[in-house]
Amino acid sequence: MENNNTTRGEDRVKAVNQNLAQSRRAAIMAALARKAFTDKVKALEIGVWYGAGSTNIWLDNFMPGSDLVLVDAWRPYASSADVSGDDFGAANWDYAKMDSLSSEAFLSAFLNVRKFENEIDDKNVSLIRGKSSALLPLFKEGCFDFIYIDADHKYESVKADIVNAKRLVNKNFGIVCGDDLEKLPTPELVDLARQYKDRDYIKGDYGYHPGVCLAVSEEFASVNMSDGFWWVVCKNGEFLTDQLGLEYL
Repeated sequence: MENNNTTRGEDRVKAVNQNLAQSRRAAIMAALARKAFTDKVKALEIGVWYGAGSTNIWLDNFMPGSDLVLVDAWRPYASSADVSGDDFGAANWDYAKMDSLSSEAFLSAFLNVRKFENEIDDKNVSLIRGKSSALLPLFKEGCFDFIYIDADHKYESVKADIVNAKRLVNKNFGIVCGDDLEKLPTPELVDLARQYKDRDYIKGDYGYHPGVCLAVSEEFASVNMSDGFWWVVCKNGEFLTDQLGLEYL
């Protein structure tokens, strides 16, 4: 007899993609991890979801002995404007469905880490559930070599994550990077983003995450971006554009 509970669970998972790392973007992220660091690192991922996308990229590409801290609230995050799609229409994904899967995503991330520990276990992985705005201030300044930001994409959250990341990154040499900067900031995009700080994504002719665009534009003079993945290099306390020879990507 078919297990109806299992069937319903599988249907839910199929409705929302567990691995949000697109193939070209994933290749760029992997290249950055390999190129930037030839020794073990202390890395922080802010925004984990199912632990099946970017998390696996870092586990596969950082050197053995590295430390990886995974932080996520695993709570519903969509605003009422996201769900209703006012002004620009609803996005191409189901926010209500994604919010309903937050607990399932947390369990998946835990199981993914356990699978890694059982099969490879050459890195130290910590999984922390909580709001990044409350957790990140607890870490020491300059304690991470690599910080990846892909949590709540609304402006206030992205801004806080970047501000915390700038404090936490190794000032001698470190990387701060993130996802979903589809377009580099322009005056038009920044002005529009200021009007929609409560939106995750704006579709149509714009097709971008306004909170990511606005926060990045405020915190960095410029960033590198390829296929929506952005990064800056912190060297001797300065945040610089590409110093790693990744322009060909």
